[in-house]
Amino acid sequence: MGRFLALLGGAALLVSAPPLFFSASSLQPVPFQLIDNRIFVEVRVNGEGPFHFILDTGAGTSVGLDVADKLKLPHEETIEESGVGVATVRGFSSHIQSLSIGPATLENLAVEVLPFSDSSAVFGKAPLDGIIGAPIFEKYVVVHDYAARTLRFVVPGEFKYEGLGTILPFERIGYVPLVAGKVDGIPTKFGIDTGARSALLLYGPFVAARGLRDKYKPQFSGITGWGIGGPVRSDIVRIGNISVGPFSFDKVVARFSLNRSGATTDTSKAGLIGPDILKQFTVICDYSRHRLILEKNSDFGAHDTFDKAGAWLIQASHAFEVLDVIGGGPAEKAGLKVGDKILAIGDTSVDALLLPEVRDYWKYAPSGTKIRLQVQSGPAVTNVVLVLREMV
Repeated sequence: MGRFLALLGGAALLVSAPPLFFSASSLQPVPFQLIDNRIFVEVRVNGEGPFHFILDTGAGTSVGLDVADKLKLPHEETIEESGVGVATVRGFSSHIQSLSIGPATLENLAVEVLPFSDSSAVFGKAPLDGIIGAPIFEKYVVVHDYAARTLRFVVPGEFKYEGLGTILPFERIGYVPLVAGKVDGIPTKFGIDTGARSALLLYGPFVAARGLRDKYKPQFSGITGWGIGGPVRSDIVRIGNISVGPFSFDKVVARFSLNRSGATTDTSKAGLIGPDILKQFTVICDYSRHRLILEKNSDFGAHDTFDKAGAWLIQASHAFEVLDVIGGGPAEKAGLKVGDKILAIGDTSVDALLLPEVRDYWKYAPSGTKIRLQVQSGPAVTNVVLVLREMV
C-alpha cells in the first residue's frame, strides 16, 4: 500500500507454497496487483497494450470505450448492461481477435464495449481498461495465489490436483460459480466473486426473507462499493457466522444491500463471498470439473475489518471529493460533509496519492489513528482531524 504501509511500519511479504499439481504445459506465473481489493492484470488486446483489466469470476468480457476507439473495434449491436449498481449503462457488442494475459491466450472473443467513465469513483487515477472473466476461466484452470500476488494458468486436460486443499463443487447461474454454505446455520448458496470487493455482500431478498435486519439492527449505512451501474448502498454489520465447506468464519463484516434494482436483488443466492475471505486462500478455479479448490495460506483466520473512516471519496481533479458520509461515523464526527474536497492528507498533497491506497490505509490502520486533512468546504479551507475507528 505504498507510502501508507510505510506509515504502518511496513509489512512482511507473505509467500505461500505453490499448489500441488502436475502439468506438462503449466504456464509461467503472472503477477497481479490488488487495487481496491480487485485483481488487476496486464492484458494485451489484438497485440496491443498492455491494458489494465480486472480478472473477475463474476463477469464476462468487456472493454472500455477508449480502448475500443484505440483498437478501432467494430460496432455490432447497441446493448444495455446492468451490474451491482441501480442504473444501466449503454454500450455495444463487438469482437476482438486476441486477448492475452502473459502466455494465456484467447482468440476471436465476443466482448461488450462499455463506458468506464465513473471508474475514478473507485480506482482514482488507476486506469481501468477492461474486465475479463468467464472466457479465461472456461479455457484454463486458474490458480490465484493471493499471498504471492501471482496467477497461474493451466490447460485443464493436463491438470491433476494432488494437494491438501478442500475441493468445493459448484454450479453456475450466469457467470458466478455458486457453492453451498450457511449463514448463521441457514443453508444457502453463495457466489464466489473475486470482484466483490469485501468479505460478504448479502442480497436484499435474502436479508429480508431471513429477518437479518431485525436480528442485527444495523447502526451504519452508506455507499460501500461501486460497480457497473453505479454505487452499492448497504447496511454494515458483523454477521454471527458463515461457513463454506469445512471453513467457518465468525464475526465477518457483512454488507446488507439496500439497492432496489440491479444484481443485488437476485434471489438465486444469498449473496457474494469476496476477496477479504478469498485472500485467506490460494483459490484454484477449475471450471472444467465444476470445482473450486481452496488451500489455506498464512493469512487464514485474519481479523476482518472494513473502512474505518465512514466516507466514500471519489477522484475529482486535484482533490478527493466526499461523495457520501456515513451517519454517526468518524468522518461525520470530524465535520466532513458531502461535497467537501480533501486537498491534502497530512503534509502530502492529494496529487501525490492514490485513492485506493488511501482507502486501504483507512481500512487497515489501527483504530484511534489520527489523520490530519486539509479540507475545502465551499470557499473555505480548513484543517480537520479524522480519528479512525471500527464502526462494527
